[in-house]
Amino acid sequence: MALASGLGMYKNQLQELAQRSCFNLPSYACVREGPDHAPRFKASVNFNGEIFESPAFFSTLRQAEHAAAEVALNTLADRGPSKTLAAKVLDETGVYKNLLQETAHRAGLNLPAYTTIRSGPGHVPVFLCTVELARMTFTGEPAKTKKQAQKNAAMAAWSALKQSVYAVFSLPILCILSLHMIVILYLCYLYLIAFAGVNCQVF
Repeated sequence: MALASGLGMYKNQLQELAQRSCFNLPSYACVREGPDHAPRFKASVNFNGEIFESPAFFSTLRQAEHAAAEVALNTLADRGPSKTLAAKVLDETGVYKNLLQETAHRAGLNLPAYTTIRSGPGHVPVFLCTVELARMTFTGEPAKTKKQAQKNAAMAAWSALKQSVYAVFSLPILCILSLHMIVILYLCYLYLIAFAGVNCQVF
């Protein structure tokens, strides 16, 4: 899966969040700089009167708008009262499983491996799922279906990776790169430590 396809989900999710919240649809603005043969774009999105900006300049307008939408969704998912609704939209679209798979692919790692255990009576089953990525295991909340249990595990993994990124990386790189790209860097960093024995300097 190409990186652009993963990032492209964010604009759709932000639009869906606005529709479910009965807000006006997100509107995008762009700043262009550089020569005509090598332009660079930085975008911002207005979501319900609040402005969210892409963290850096990008080579295409599409990438810049996707990055702005990603910033908006990540911010909204971490705060109330939009937290529950934003997390629900992200979960229902299956974005967390896609992000994990794409991140592993971009970092050159094995794809996430899901293990699901079923328990409870036959008419009311309970599924508990764990996902392994880069020799780390993450467990999601129990669910009524196997599919939802896998989504919950992916959500738990992405949330844990995001918190680890904020703890490990310094502010300058957090301001320059998108969260998705930083998680890819973080997994590469863990790989170098675990498999190559490299003591590398964190950004």
